[in-house]
Amino acid sequence: MLSLITKGTLACVEILSVRHVLQRCLFHIIAGSLPALALFLLPKLVVLIALAVATIILLLFEMIRLRITSLNEWFYCFFAPLLRKEEKNKITGSSYLLMGSLATVLVFPQDIAALAILFAALGDPVATLAGVWKGHTRLWGRSIEGNIACFIACLCIGVLVAILIGEPSLVVAVSGAILATVFQALPLKLNDNLVIPFLSAAGMMVVNIFV
Repeated sequence: MLSLITKGTLACVEILSVRHVLQRCLFHIIAGSLPALALFLLPKLVVLIALAVATIILLLFEMIRLRITSLNEWFYCFFAPLLRKEEKNKITGSSYLLMGSLATVLVFPQDIAALAILFAALGDPVATLAGVWKGHTRLWGRSIEGNIACFIACLCIGVLVAILIGEPSLVVAVSGAILATVFQALPLKLNDNLVIPFLSAAGMMVVNIFV
């Protein structure tokens, strides 16, 4: 009987864990895709200003809530389904994603920046979800299954954008998908939401020069 209860409890915890990750990943995908979609529809300057304002506001709020315990407790309780435990006392991934998107849009051409942001918005959460769900083999602290899922997601969105939009080229888009997966898999100290969009955009720029 005790064994059955224990197994049932573990199964429940696993379901809740996957559900929590799924909620976070869906939010990451939707929120992270907005700057990229805006880049496809609006002038770069408009998107850049909007990102700068949003980043400043969110970072100011982050600094305030990390200094006011009651506000931080409310924030963590209210947004618990979307946060990791360590984000209670640290800057959230959303802030890093905004900073990464802002830096990418500021430095790189519009089409490359948009695709690089999509890689971060889709590839990273898909890798996390696959790793939690089916991740068994580890490499550098990441699951190989998650890395494969990340590559498939990035490759699909890269090919889709290259075909539908026409920019960047298919070769550049595929190389970006590969680079985004590599940077996602590497055990870098910087947050993925900073690394993936900026470095994959930099890599696509280099490839674009020689293609």
